Amino acid sequence: MPTFNIVLDKRVKKKNDQFNLAIRMVNGNDVMYMNITNMTEKQYDQIFIKKTKDENSIQFRETCNGYISKCERLFSELKPFDKKQFRQLFFQKESDPYEDIYVNSTGIENSDGVTNTNNNKPIHLQLLLINDLFDRYISQKELKIKTKSHIRTTRNVLETTKPGLTVFDVTPPFLKEFEKNKKDSGCSIATVNSYLRNLRSVLNHFINEEKVIPKNYEYPFSKGGYSISTYFPQKLVLSTDEIKSVIEYTGFETKEQEYARDIWVFLFRCNGINFADLLRMRWDQIQGNFIMLTRMKTETTRKNNIKQIVVPINKQMRESIDKLGDTNSPFILGELNEGFNENTFVNKSHKMRQAINRNLSEISSKLNLSIPLKLETARDSYATILKRGGKSKDQIGEMLGHSNSVVTEHYLGSLDTDKTFEINEVLL
Repeated sequence: MPTFNIVLDKRVKKKNDQFNLAIRMVNGNDVMYMNITNMTEKQYDQIFIKKTKDENSIQFRETCNGYISKCERLFSELKPFDKKQFRQLFFQKESDPYEDIYVNSTGIENSDGVTNTNNNKPIHLQLLLINDLFDRYISQKELKIKTKSHIRTTRNVLETTKPGLTVFDVTPPFLKEFEKNKKDSGCSIATVNSYLRNLRSVLNHFINEEKVIPKNYEYPFSKGGYSISTYFPQKLVLSTDEIKSVIEYTGFETKEQEYARDIWVFLFRCNGINFADLLRMRWDQIQGNFIMLTRMKTETTRKNNIKQIVVPINKQMRESIDKLGDTNSPFILGELNEGFNENTFVNKSHKMRQAINRNLSEISSKLNLSIPLKLETARDSYATILKRGGKSKDQIGEMLGHSNSVVTEHYLGSLDTDKTFEINEVLL
């Protein structure tokens, strides 16, 4: 009569220090393994050796015992015994009450050695590994490529901080320690906050939408728990004379330098839009003496109150359009083809941004600017000029495409540090 046991199969080490948790059948000299899921040695020790008494560990052991019973029943019913058929019956998914234990977001090998990557199947409910939750979240949500990349980065950072991290490890003390360690290692507050917001979004999804996290889980971001700080970094901006020197600059050594400067000026004159908006800007968005556009960032972050930006085509804006425009393409810059996909756009944008910023850096050095000239500074420079010109907060917010005056107030609150010199002139 064969014996069936739950074992951690350490013959093959997987990523994140995990191994296969398997049912091992010993039938005389014949040994076979049925892989259930992946777990670390530490998790195996806690659940099966120390036999921790928390509800999730108890449920997990009960589920595994159910698998052993299933193996014993199948062996007694299968006459004559056939290993291949036994595997097929064990992993058969129709009406299988134990399915959730061996089908997870990362997939495991089925009876034929084929990885199961059906992300509509239940995630591993007992372990609730943060890695699994992040992978499932990325696979199910409709996210932009850049957003997916950032969420994957967050997943990797969390896993590096604590390999085998589970939902139940994410507590207010853990989050406070995570924040401290990342800041101590040189991460900016903005970067740390972005990681924590991603983590919060994933937890919220599996608590409120997919509901795989138990109701007794103590949500770490609740009132009295951990709170992500509100942070508005101080922006350093070019002076009016420096902006003018960039616009009037003629000492180019290459055509690429001139093109980079012209792109910066276009963004500056076009209400400080982002480069992504210029790259996808079409000729048919020009209506009379105006460019009508919606910021790409707005389309992906807002469902309501999406404002269209109206750019008046004055003499200066017309000069930029005429100099950079490609009339043989439906797109003003002529760098995209009709029907482009997201991958093409992201790759093209990334490549062009790198080249343009490299050339802007060279111009910045020649002009000895107080801050590095980059594509991103065109937006800050536009807002700064409007503010210095006495335009109201509401007017500036409207031109920038902000959703409300609070956003504009925070944005302008970190601009124009030149005023600090004027204020401190009264000092002795």
